[in-house]
Amino acid sequence: MEGIFTYREGKGFLYARLHPLTKMVAFLSIVIVAGLWLDVRFLTPLLLLGFILGAFARVPPRYYLFVLFAILLTWYPTLRSTVAQARPEYFKVLDPHWASTGILTIRTKFLGLDTLGLTYGSVYWLAGRIVRFATVVVWGIVFLYTTSISEIANTLYALKVPTPIVFVIQITYKFIPYMASIINQIQSAQKLRGWNVRTINLVKLFRRSLPMANPLMRRTAVIVDQVTTATQIRGFGSGRVTPLRDLTLSWLDQFLIAVFILLPILAIFGLVFFKFGLI
Repeated sequence: MEGIFTYREGKGFLYARLHPLTKMVAFLSIVIVAGLWLDVRFLTPLLLLGFILGAFARVPPRYYLFVLFAILLTWYPTLRSTVAQARPEYFKVLDPHWASTGILTIRTKFLGLDTLGLTYGSVYWLAGRIVRFATVVVWGIVFLYTTSISEIANTLYALKVPTPIVFVIQITYKFIPYMASIINQIQSAQKLRGWNVRTINLVKLFRRSLPMANPLMRRTAVIVDQVTTATQIRGFGSGRVTPLRDLTLSWLDQFLIAVFILLPILAIFGLVFFKFGLI
């Protein structure tokens, strides 16, 4: 996680040619479109395009492991939703008979759900959900890897976004990788002292976690004090911040912004009138 949020100076059009506003609009557009579509056939091109851009940006392949991490974090709601997608009326585009064909199902009267389990339709829905999550995470990795926080902040200031909102974004952007490095440092230090938290006993697990919790709480308190001092030094809340970068856009930026603004509009139009992206 630390590496994903760390900007690397690079060469290529994703670094030098494109304005940060263009990359911000592109990422938000993909997030919106990926949230609208359910069909894996529509989502897969967006995912592949994200990987292609990542290859141009030379994003290290190991960073994409965060995709797996993000998917595993949502395993419970994903599983719960998957087994509930067994009724044929849930599918608007796929053949209802095929979609409701059972792989491993049970009949239940709980909350009127009728049938729970795995069907061809629910597995297809699961594939779409996984690809949707992967698409958003991959595009987010490319965006964060090719855009520094100073570029993001100055672009937001130029857009006249309120200073407190920009400050919260900056703190969040910096806090996550910094805390990740702090946790790694504490873990390494405690392991050198023979610390091992592996156990299935909950009481022992709690006791063994204390060597990790105590220094982490102390470091967190220090960080809070440092952030407070930093905000005072920077005159937070004293007035509007002058952006260090204007919104002058090249023809390529203007074209790409128009394309990515048009993309969710077309996606909504196709979804409403032609059921594009539905299953």
